[in-house]
Amino acid sequence: MYRNDVTGCLMSIFIALLIFFLIKELWWLIVGLVIIAVVVYYSSLIYEKVSQTVEKEKESVTPQMGEVFKVCPYCNAKVKVTTKTCPQCGRALN
Repeated sequence: MYRNDVTGCLMSIFIALLIFFLIKELWWLIVGLVIIAVVVYYSSLIYEKVSQTVEKEKESVTPQMGEVFKVCPYCNAKVKVTTKTCPQCGRALN
């Protein structure tokens, strides 16, 4: 039983030294992984923002050539003359 305790202790020391060596020698790998994680996080935020903007543009009413429209005084969106509320901001048009 004493031999198993020593073996486990030596193995723990070996693993700790191996981890220290890897951290000391491969610091560039750790820094690279941190940079990749940051880039992936912010790129996903940017992708969501761009996709929401594209979706909003698809939903917005764009007048066809020759249609009469007016500009919303609140958000400057182009809306048809017959609409009572702005589809972009939802405010009443007078």
